[in-house]
Amino acid sequence: MTQQPALNLSHLQWRAPEFLLAFGSLSTPQLAMEYFSLSPFFDKTSNNAQLRMQMMFSRGGMEGVDEEAELRRFVGLEFVIAHSTPPDLFIIHKRNRTSPTESTVLGAFYILNGNVYQAPTLFEVLNERILTSLHALSTSLNSLTSLKPHWTPSKLYKWDIKPPPQVSTALAAAANGEPAAEDTAMREDDAADGVEQEKGAVEAPVKEEDEEKERPGEAFNPLLFRALQDVARTMEQPQVAGA
Repeated sequence: MTQQPALNLSHLQWRAPEFLLAFGSLSTPQLAMEYFSLSPFFDKTSNNAQLRMQMMFSRGGMEGVDEEAELRRFVGLEFVIAHSTPPDLFIIHKRNRTSPTESTVLGAFYILNGNVYQAPTLFEVLNERILTSLHALSTSLNSLTSLKPHWTPSKLYKWDIKPPPQVSTALAAAANGEPAAEDTAMREDDAADGVEQEKGAVEAPVKEEDEEKERPGEAFNPLLFRALQDVARTMEQPQVAGA
């Protein structure tokens, strides 16, 4: 009888909110195994299911039973918690037991914050990484092939290296903490404008003083006007006497 291949449920995420509401967080490995037994990742034909059925009729449940120790009496498929960090993380191994001391790991599952997942195998991880790398290389080679220059007898295959754009230069300067050329030019212009404004502010008072110096005095001076009147009177009196 040929053994059917195991289903790949790595795309599936399972969660039972009603169980978590009833029992709270998964505080113990035993409670985590009870939670896992309700998921589609659990095999109903495993030794765990048989042990639960036996304990249900003999002791009324799995409370107080060392499940891992009891499973050593069986031979076949079993689920065992290999690592636990209550209440957040539980790692469950799917094993094939051949004797009380020998077992082979067939797969792994984990419970993370109440969500049950199937852990990928090493083959699946390497396969996905290699496929991703090959896809990136294939895309790069296709882009280079589309931009490949034509062959000529004199130059053969010659790639034209274009200078980097100014945007990339500015970004590189910003990444290195150096000011860009445009920023430097703007700063120099601002400095020149500031110097010119200072010169204008210094020259402005000088011009005002020159204007005050060049400005003529008042056109009407009372003292000078009276003095001129007296002089005019003294000059007119002898003429009247001679007449």
